[in-house]
Amino acid sequence: MMSRTVSSIAVLSALLAACAAPPPRDQPVADRPAQPASPAYRPGFGTIESATVLSLSSAPAAAGGTAGPATSATMAYRLKMGDGTTQDVVQAGERFEVGDRVELTREGRLVRP
Repeated sequence: MMSRTVSSIAVLSALLAACAAPPPRDQPVADRPAQPASPAYRPGFGTIESATVLSLSSAPAAAGGTAGPATSATMAYRLKMGDGTTQDVVQAGERFEVGDRVELTREGRLVRP
């Protein structure tokens, strides 16, 4: 009876060790979360429906420059396209106001037409 118990414990220990071991490197890991796809922009003309400040970054004035801080905002824009659809774009740099007519490039940049 003692040898059966020792044998059972050895088998159970081996099974637990196998479960705890990481998979071999050449074997793919199941259920790996997929990387989010980059947004696909539909280029065209549209109108700014909303503009939201996401973050502000400020740079110190250069030596001999003006006393005011240079501020650049990262903005989130919602566009109403000419075909009636909407698109969301996040960018820093040139700012646009609600109601401005803009062009959305293939790369997802807003420019003035």
